[in-house]
Amino acid sequence: MRSRPVIARSATDVMFCVISFSFLRFVCTEHILFSLDVYAWRIYIFAMDEKKTENVIGAMVLGLADAVLRDTENQAPEKGQAAAAIALLRHEPGMPIEQMRRALGLSHSATVRLIDRLVTDDLVVRRPSATDRRAVALHLTEAGDTRCDAILSSRFELIAKALQGLDPAERETYRLLTEKLLSNFVEDLDHAYSVCRLCDLSACPDCPVACALQDKA
Repeated sequence: MRSRPVIARSATDVMFCVISFSFLRFVCTEHILFSLDVYAWRIYIFAMDEKKTENVIGAMVLGLADAVLRDTENQAPEKGQAAAAIALLRHEPGMPIEQMRRALGLSHSATVRLIDRLVTDDLVVRRPSATDRRAVALHLTEAGDTRCDAILSSRFELIAKALQGLDPAERETYRLLTEKLLSNFVEDLDHAYSVCRLCDLSACPDCPVACALQDKA
């Protein structure tokens, strides 16, 4: 014999069933909404952490760059790109004006005027190019070399001070991570000159920027 389905026999039974169903639906809905809220909150926190990383690094990079430009300019004969021009000629003695122009991001006429002033200050000298009769090669004078030492020293001291809060292991980790970022950041030779325009080449024989350019060639 087949069993008959259970049927509510009174208004009380019906009301109980309705209330029970409503309660279960409420509990399930609240559980789902709570789970969704937790999931959304986790996504939000993750996104905020990502933005915070970029924001903090951006603040550090900008603040340090401003300080480096300020201190190196104070050691140069004038504000602007004079410090970078002097440092670039330590990098590459004999650099032509056109390469200097691209590295500094200046127009040809602005670069010529800058070099004219550095020549007048006895910091730079023009010489005939060994490879192109139409071009001139730029070199530091003895006074220019001394001024370059002061420019690079001011940069080194500032960055060393900024890294004082890191222990030796943290400094090494930070250097390796920065080398990796630089390798991915550099675009071409002109960009490499621009990025490294205030670097001390003697302190970085295996330059990650130069290595990255060789890998991309």
